[in-house]
Amino acid sequence: MLATLAAESRIVAKLLETGRLSPSEAEAAHLESELSGLPVLEVLTAQGKLVDEELAQVLAELFKLRYLDLSRRSVSEPWVLAIPENLCRSKRFLPVGEVEGQLVVAVADPADRTIVTELNARIKKPVQLVVSRPDSIDSALGRIFSRARAKGAQTLGASALTTGPQVTNIAGMNMVEVVDSVIDEAVDRRASDIHVETEEDRVRVRIRIDGRMIEARAYPREVAPALVSRVKIMAKLDITERRRAQDGRFSHKSFDQNVDVRVATIPTVNGERVTMRLLGLDRGRLEFAQLGMDIELEQAVKRTIRRPYGIILITGPTGSGKTTTLYTALQEIHTVDKHIITIEDPVEYHIPGINQVQVDHENGVTFSGALRSIVRHDPDVIMVGEIRDRETAALAIDAALTGHLVFATLHTNSAAGAITRLLDMGCEPYLASSAIIALMAQRLVRRICERCKQPYLASEPERALLDVPPERKEVEIFRGRGCSRCLRSGYYDRVGIYEYVPFDKGLAELVLQRAPTSRLHEFALAHGARSLRMDAMSKVLNGLTTLEEALRVTASDIE
Repeated sequence: MLATLAAESRIVAKLLETGRLSPSEAEAAHLESELSGLPVLEVLTAQGKLVDEELAQVLAELFKLRYLDLSRRSVSEPWVLAIPENLCRSKRFLPVGEVEGQLVVAVADPADRTIVTELNARIKKPVQLVVSRPDSIDSALGRIFSRARAKGAQTLGASALTTGPQVTNIAGMNMVEVVDSVIDEAVDRRASDIHVETEEDRVRVRIRIDGRMIEARAYPREVAPALVSRVKIMAKLDITERRRAQDGRFSHKSFDQNVDVRVATIPTVNGERVTMRLLGLDRGRLEFAQLGMDIELEQAVKRTIRRPYGIILITGPTGSGKTTTLYTALQEIHTVDKHIITIEDPVEYHIPGINQVQVDHENGVTFSGALRSIVRHDPDVIMVGEIRDRETAALAIDAALTGHLVFATLHTNSAAGAITRLLDMGCEPYLASSAIIALMAQRLVRRICERCKQPYLASEPERALLDVPPERKEVEIFRGRGCSRCLRSGYYDRVGIYEYVPFDKGLAELVLQRAPTSRLHEFALAHGARSLRMDAMSKVLNGLTTLEEALRVTASDIE
């Protein structure tokens, strides 16, 4: 409620005047607001001092508007569908219906006068504002638009609204508006990926939020070719080629955010499938504090990345945050006297002052070929986006042995598994054991939503999983009860869990003996390393994630 912040002091004064808030509670809320960076009204709501309905009633009284309980009022779906969904959600308003020639619109934030401006640009009717609870507006919007998508319905443009609300089939819609709306919704809901899947009877759009897929939209089957072609045009792909996979990218302005969209298409039995990965271009400097490492691990990693030579291997499945960790490490050691070159497929974020090479198989630029050439440019630090074959592995190890610091990633389940993978690729054990200086595996777990976070006492089975000592009688852990901010999931954003293994003489001897992954893992744990499961449980005890989430993500962790 950014616009309401200007009237925040008036609202708090009104609450004090009516006795809904005591002076001590107001002072405590202001203090917590300063410490947390959250608005005072959000702090009061999170503390239970002010429920959503009370806040809405106070806002209505303050702005001399009527309070409307949406649970007791029917909503005109055609009027809702006449407005773009992303606009309704971002501004948090809901057209309720027409009364005496005026369009009644429920708003969560009556101080935001841009809502009336946006509506006047689309609808030639006077607008009457009423105030409703934010969660009831969100719920109504979700219900109405979900039902409309299931039927394949979509709105007309503003020009069609001069005579009243209408709904048309998506097949008659402008695909430019459809694709822009899909991307805007995904950005608004913090999605990392958009999946457009052509099925026998429909086109399904799913988005990935905090690592979990949810269904966002469904369109009639006949729009599939036009929808896919629009994305291809934006990504500068060949719209006539439907029998092979293609890759591309484009930039998109969504609300006030610049987004880099990576596109991949592939033919399926029902038609082409499109995946769009969303990468924010407005990203600032990456810091280790943002990754979720504890102080001890952060200091150990920082010491390692300042070594003059050797290879550091980071492992984990796709989407586990490996690239973010690598970029953070590069920015940490980047100085004017260091020459850093990266080889990536693709280059996800451009880092000023670092030379980044994009793999381009069509023009012969491969990981191994680029790495061979890069060494001749005398870099101090080399980052290899992914070791995929024997040649790239051998070149990376050779570079580490000849005075370069090398960062590289591998797709393995554990840190120790990286060694086994290198040996399976054909690397000699004596070379690998001499070059490696550290191994790290990582995953991402969903973070508990701070707004609806609530504590509870761990049960005996939960205490056992957390390995709590018997003398510790009561253990408080947390979960999210679900709110409008986290889309009722109880989670908001993600945090990393890590398994860091410094490479020492003991591990080197086991590598020379070609010990299996399980033996390497056991040795690392016995000598102070912490497994992914252990780090996840630590984050449960620190209130960052839930026990259920920790167990889900580390289900394959080697015990």
